[in-house]
This record gives sequence, structure tokens and C-alpha cells, in this order.
Amino acid sequence: MTRTFLLLLAVLTLFGQVFEAASIRRYQGDARRPGPLSVSSTLIRLQGYTVFGLVLDAYHLRDFQLSFGNVAPENDIYDTMYDIVARAPGEKRPSLDDVRLMLQALLAERFQFKARHESKEMPVYVLVAGREPKLEPGNSEAPCKVHTVLAADGRNNEETFTNCRVERLADRLGNMIGDHPVLDQTGLAGTYDFKLIAVPAYRSRARNDPADIPPTSAVGALGLRMVMQKARIDILVVEHLEKPTEN
Repeated sequence: MTRTFLLLLAVLTLFGQVFEAASIRRYQGDARRPGPLSVSSTLIRLQGYTVFGLVLDAYHLRDFQLSFGNVAPENDIYDTMYDIVARAPGEKRPSLDDVRLMLQALLAERFQFKARHESKEMPVYVLVAGREPKLEPGNSEAPCKVHTVLAADGRNNEETFTNCRVERLADRLGNMIGDHPVLDQTGLAGTYDFKLIAVPAYRSRARNDPADIPPTSAVGALGLRMVMQKARIDILVVEHLEKPTEN
């Protein structure tokens, strides 16, 4: 371990932000149905996580904010999946921010993960509110859920958001568009219930159809707009990564 990592680990341990125990094993389940991060009391589970997904959650990043370069084979980063079961210190359920710090320490210790921050200007879509946003207030105590089905027209996705922040919509729009990130600048706080009907870019690129509703147009039904502009984005650049020590 490097001196810098030992200092970081000592600081995180002092503030109770290192897992008391953690198990990492190769994922053996259905590769098409990985599970989300779950926190039950002091027990944290991550099922079917790739290194890419683990870093996104640990540092609370979106896809376009993470660059691995050539530090490891793509298969090790995007395809190989792991089950992680960890125990947080103490007796109380840790906050999500604390769990993220513990995951960062886990990455450094078990994956020998090292990275630096850079600022990069890039074209983005900005999601802004119109005069009358059409979003129903959600239940702030319940978790955000997104249910996706194919719409009756056979082309568009029908995505039902329940108790979600607008930031989650921006993330989803970015995934649907594919080549540009989407930033939430609506100024809308709290959680909401709403439905988005739009066609993913990969589907419309393969074949145009009159029924297709581009994401940039679909947000109009929610009283929102998407505007193209340039913005400086914080990027996490990975400098070193190794396969984890499993146990």
C-alpha cells in the first residue's frame, strides 16, 4: 500500500467510514438481472456489480464523468461482476454518504484503485423547467422506482417514475440520448411521480418511425425543456486498478 492510501485509510477508520468486514466474490447469478445496492441495518449488499458500476456508486458519478483509459482490460471493468457483502461499524444504519465513503476505501484497499479529478468542457443538454412543470409530488420517505415497458406503439419506451428526483430523470434522458450528458437545472427540489414516453436513440438510429418521440421533445409533456450548451464537467480519471482480492 502507498503512504497516501495508508493515511486515507487511517482518516476514514478514525471517523468510522471503513467497513468492519467485507466479502468480495465473483458473481454467479443471471448476468442480465444484477441487483441494486441495498442497506439493511448495518449490512450492505451489492449483487452483480461490475467495477464500472461500483465506482459510479462509490463516487456518486454518472457514466460520462468516469474515464478508465487503458488501466485494465475492458472485460475486467465492464463485464466481470462481483457480489459484495459488507458490515458497517456500529449498530446504526449508515447514511448513503457514509456507505459511499466506505466503498471508496474498499476500492482503494481491495482493488488498489487510484484516480484523480479533472475538469473538462463538453457539449451537454440542460434540463430546465417551463412555466408550469407537470410533475406530481411524491412520497419523500419512499425510495425512487423506475418501471420501463414498451409503449403500445411498439417503438417508444413508457417509463413510470415513482417518488424520484428530477436528477434521476436527467440521468435517464442522458442514457436514452447516448452521446450527450443531461444536467438538471430545473431548480425543482423534492421527489415526484411522472411518466416519460420517448424512444431511445439506438432504436431510432436503426430505423426511423413516425411514432418515435425523441427525448428532447418528450420532456415537453412534463412541462420541461432541454437546451444544448457547453459546460465544464468534473471527470474522475482512473490511474490504477487491479483485480480484487476475493474472500
